[in-house]
Amino acid sequence: MDPDSLKFLLSGGHYNVPDRIARGIWPHPPLKFSEVVDFLAEILKNQEWFPFQWQERKPGEFLDDVGVIERRGQNRFVYRFRRASPIDPRYASQQGELVFPNAEDAARHYLKLELLLPGDLDSWEVVEG
Repeated sequence: MDPDSLKFLLSGGHYNVPDRIARGIWPHPPLKFSEVVDFLAEILKNQEWFPFQWQERKPGEFLDDVGVIERRGQNRFVYRFRRASPIDPRYASQQGELVFPNAEDAARHYLKLELLLPGDLDSWEVVEG
C-alpha cells in the first residue's frame, strides 16, 4: 500500500471501494503489524502531532473519544486520550497521558488502543509479524 493511503487510514480515514480501486490499493495483501508500527514511528519522528493536534474541551462541551500522540523531543512521545462517559458525553469516563521513550512504543500503543490492531483496518487485514 502506498504511504499516503496508509497514513490516511491510520489517521482514522475511510476509502469506499471505487476509491480503493482507483488508487490501486484494492485488493491488497495483509499488512504486517510490525511494518505498520515502523511506518507510524517514522511519521511520529517527523511530525509534532498524530493524527491531529490535541483539542482541549471546555466544561459542558460534548467530548469525543480520542487519542493522539505529541512528539515533545527526540526521546519523548506523549499519548493523550479521553473517553466520553456513556451516561453523559459532556464528561470524561477516562482521560490521561502516557509518556513513551521512543516513537516505536508510542506507535504500537496507539495502534493497539485506538485502532485495535492487529485486526481490521478499514477492511484491510493487519496480521501479527
